[in-house]
Amino acid sequence: MIVHRYAMAGLLVCAAATLHAATTYRMTVTRKDRFKIPPSIERVIVDGEKRRLTVENAEPPFACDVLLTTDGGRTVTALNTPLKTWFNNAAERAKLLQPTGLAPGVKIEIKDAKISIAEEPTDETIDGLPVRKFVIRAGYTTVEDFSGTKVKRLHGITTLLWATDKLDRSLAFQLPPLETGMASLDAELHAKTESIIGFPLRRLTTVSRAYEGGESVVEILKMEVDDILTVPSPSPEMFVKPAGYVNQAPVFGALGKL
Repeated sequence: MIVHRYAMAGLLVCAAATLHAATTYRMTVTRKDRFKIPPSIERVIVDGEKRRLTVENAEPPFACDVLLTTDGGRTVTALNTPLKTWFNNAAERAKLLQPTGLAPGVKIEIKDAKISIAEEPTDETIDGLPVRKFVIRAGYTTVEDFSGTKVKRLHGITTLLWATDKLDRSLAFQLPPLETGMASLDAELHAKTESIIGFPLRRLTTVSRAYEGGESVVEILKMEVDDILTVPSPSPEMFVKPAGYVNQAPVFGALGKL
């Protein structure tokens, strides 16, 4: 009877540990473009519907260095901890969206928009986990009106995505967005990307733009996930905006901002 009681107690302890466990991982985001931005090292912790992303190597000026959510990412609060300011991350992103590589105020017409997704066979593993490899392609043509002179520009986005079904996709939080800046095309791109089963461990996106007859301008965005760990659930306060922060949207050109 005593042995049985100890066994039951052990099971209850294990069950409690499982119920009160969180997942954390490191995400390294590397951009190769004209700005020569160093890689961003980000630590994500997920506990049920709560998530926190902290940029571990943030150097001013920046818009934010912490992202918080308590509803699985449907609403996200961004913090600038040196300035003690916060803003609604999704709302501010929506204000800034525009077709990739276009200057504000240029009249454009979109033509020949298309998106495709395909799976390629692979026997790779990432961080010891088996993965499936997907290729996502999006392309379109803009006709840009510069004071009555219309010029065509070709746009292409190719993404290689490696995902594992050994981790729940819901653990992913604030991955670098795949966006063209056009609502209809981005909605289709988002839907196709979300149809991929599994947690994304690596993503390599190449964006190219070229005026008709001109040279291409290429930008590369790479995201890699590693150091995936199960940890005890942190304090709930870790996922909410601290007291004393002021609601302030990012301002281009201001210290500590974009």
